[in-house]
Amino acid sequence: MEVPQTSLNFLVFAMHVESFLALVALALAYTFDFVNGFHDTANAVATVIYTKALRPNVAILMSGTLNFLGCLLVGTAVAQVITEVIPRDQLSLPIILATLLGSLIWNIFTWYYGIPVSSSHCLIGGLFGAGIAEAGVNGVTWSKLVEVLTALAISPIAGFVGGLVLAAAVDRAIVRVGLKGEGLRQGQPQFMRWLQIMSSAAVSFTHGSNDGQKTMGIIAIVLATQFPGGGYTLNSIPLWVIVTAAFAIGLGTMIGGWRVIRTVGTKISRERLQYTHGFAAEFSTAAIILTASLTGAPISTTHTLSSAVAGGTVTLHGLSKLNLRTIKLIFSAWILTLPVAFLLGAICCLLLKLAGLR
Repeated sequence: MEVPQTSLNFLVFAMHVESFLALVALALAYTFDFVNGFHDTANAVATVIYTKALRPNVAILMSGTLNFLGCLLVGTAVAQVITEVIPRDQLSLPIILATLLGSLIWNIFTWYYGIPVSSSHCLIGGLFGAGIAEAGVNGVTWSKLVEVLTALAISPIAGFVGGLVLAAAVDRAIVRVGLKGEGLRQGQPQFMRWLQIMSSAAVSFTHGSNDGQKTMGIIAIVLATQFPGGGYTLNSIPLWVIVTAAFAIGLGTMIGGWRVIRTVGTKISRERLQYTHGFAAEFSTAAIILTASLTGAPISTTHTLSSAVAGGTVTLHGLSKLNLRTIKLIFSAWILTLPVAFLLGAICCLLLKLAGLR
């Protein structure tokens, strides 16, 4: 039976539109990766800038370079987890587009107001919202939600405890080896400056290793579902995807998000950051994030670092020196991010479906 020419023309047109939207999805994925780096620059450089261990431009350049290397070298365990949030038989272009749109809206909004929230929460909340809007309760892998929520819940607790304990240990150790008075509360040995720079570099590297992989997972989904003829699958991440995702997050980090940097560097603690404080926060954060990256846990660098700064403040200066107004604002944003990203992802998915995209 001969197919009418008009039907063939429509089919060709539809294929072109879908391919174009797939390219839009890839562009949005790289944009999210860039904004992730831009938004999360504070994770690595806020303390090292405000202790004056490094000049701002040097710190940001170092952070961007190491974000690139961390994304490039550590592996793809976290990316594989992201590809499993939506059941493979339910993956579709509207889900990916909606997830990225919703995530970008909330990420940019919180950056504008200088609130250090989790890009991981944004992305994963958007995935679940879009998946449910597209296919109901069967549109998501619920066991993955439990895994992700557990990892995201543990990260701020681990960060707070790590910052608190490490700051106490280092402060006490320096007093024992001969620094008079109140340890680093009154003086800052220069070797602590170098330790803080090294810990800041470690956070940059581990941030790239964890957050960059989340975007790799999204790109892998687009390639496997929309361009299977190119040999792309969900089981492996092509080298060119790893390199380009690493470049995007590294470039975003180098641009620097000063609104969030100021919040982390000056508004969590009422006391000026010192080398011990910065080192404790950065080193504990780096250790936690690297462990998560190697085990495939998509946790929040932002939550971990902000909590570690708070923990170090309690150790070195006392609970009264925490800026509770900022802490409440950050905590509220943390609580809101998953449900807001969920709603934004669901709304964007429904709008795309209403527009005729399947």
